[in-house]
Amino acid sequence: MSTIDSGDGPGAAADDSGPAVTGDAASPGWSDRVLGLGCLALAIWYTAEARTFEGTAFASGPVGPKTLPTGIGLLFGALSLSLIVRPDPAPRWPRATASWQIGLVLVSSYLYGQILDSTGFIVASAMMTIILGLLFRAPPRLLVPLSVAFPTVLAYVFNNWLELRLPDGWWGGF
Repeated sequence: MSTIDSGDGPGAAADDSGPAVTGDAASPGWSDRVLGLGCLALAIWYTAEARTFEGTAFASGPVGPKTLPTGIGLLFGALSLSLIVRPDPAPRWPRATASWQIGLVLVSSYLYGQILDSTGFIVASAMMTIILGLLFRAPPRLLVPLSVAFPTVLAYVFNNWLELRLPDGWWGGF
């Protein structure tokens, strides 16, 4: 059994919540290091893929389609290395509620990408915003109108002012 100083001073209670951890098998910060290694592998793959992007109509000049994703991949790699080198000595794991929320965000993000072309930017973005807003307990009386208004304004700006077409979907868009 190990004792944990909770900062309550002398005589603080020992942690009896589980078996004692001894040796180097489960040193403090191991979960951050494992996550850091996984994220570093993902960053390397992402950066390598970003370097294969071909030019588009916007690729003239020194900044092309590879620049932003490569920068994101390098930043992600640097943050991954910081998790490996300087892990949190006493990480707190999220509750089960947070775990299923994270899972639902991942699933809804995947589905957003799948339905974006067929339903269009406005409909897909409104649905995604409503799902995420309800998931994180946004007030529905504000959530629904703002979830429709924001992607509508974005689509109008991108399609008409910036002349960058967003997916119209089945209803046609602007």
